[in-house]
Amino acid sequence: MEHIKKTVENITKHALTVIDKIDGAQVDQMITTIQNAKSVFIVGSGRSELIGKAFAMRLMHLGFVVYVIGDVTTPAIDNEDCLIAISGSGETRTVTLAAGTAANSGATVIGITATPSSTLGIYLDVCVKIESKTKTPWKHYTSAVLKGDYDDLTPMGTLFEDTTHLFLDGLIAEFMARLGKKEDDLKRRHATIE
Repeated sequence: MEHIKKTVENITKHALTVIDKIDGAQVDQMITTIQNAKSVFIVGSGRSELIGKAFAMRLMHLGFVVYVIGDVTTPAIDNEDCLIAISGSGETRTVTLAAGTAANSGATVIGITATPSSTLGIYLDVCVKIESKTKTPWKHYTSAVLKGDYDDLTPMGTLFEDTTHLFLDGLIAEFMARLGKKEDDLKRRHATIE
């Protein structure tokens, strides 16, 4: 239990510190973009994709039309849509390709990344920076929030992924408050065939 407790403590401490530093204006712009989009598309790879799928599910529960890139039923994206691209490094090839395609189609591109100066950053209309270690070594980061012995207990992109997951769950709560939705409203849209 020692490693479990230490890891959870480090992750939650990190997440609270990082989420507190997110630019509120970018979050408001993200919310407005999602609300105004005809459809919301989400892309990520690996664990970022799984977190994106969890967010997509909750957006669907709120009544948004949402698709995950790679699903066989995902339609073409156009200028009335938005894409949410999740990549800590901002260099994940599938994510940057999707962002480029979305931008070329006129869709609004929202990025969740630790690295706004990355390839992904080129395509972003809205950037939510999750200041975290990604798969790349610590040497790229100088912020005090990133100092500490997290390498063995939170390998590769764990801090980015877990912080992003918590941020997106918090964003769902923000949507619920702004839209006047309660848990029962979401339950009505929950899958009945499982």
